[in-house]
Amino acid sequence: MRGRILIVDDHDVVRRGIRSVISGDPELEIIGEAATGQDAIRRADELKPDLILLDISLPDISGIEVALRIRKLSAVPKILFLSQHDSIQVANEGLKTGACGFVAKADAARELPEAIPIVLRGGTFLSERLSAHGALTKHA
Repeated sequence: MRGRILIVDDHDVVRRGIRSVISGDPELEIIGEAATGQDAIRRADELKPDLILLDISLPDISGIEVALRIRKLSAVPKILFLSQHDSIQVANEGLKTGACGFVAKADAARELPEAIPIVLRGGTFLSERLSAHGALTKHA
């Protein structure tokens, strides 16, 4: 379940927090970070990560658009959305891009260690606060 990860969020403190949450797993390697959508697309093409942890709200283009553009690259990574928005509508928009999951930032510290391996193995993960609404099974 080894995974090379690109973290994309416009807030440095969030990127550091994500790094802290997953840095204890020896199977995961954080290979880069990006703060904008354009930079995320460029870094995804250059670094060829296995997984991108992608914020939906970015300053230049939305994470949804970033995911759609990344899908056109030759090496297509898995995408796990992170968002402060914890609505079914936002999650479904993200999943329509072909992303493998959605984690609410409020639950990231608790859920990322579970979500990342599931997504890397080809499964789907939806934050517990959203899966209760029946939009998607948590481990489809």
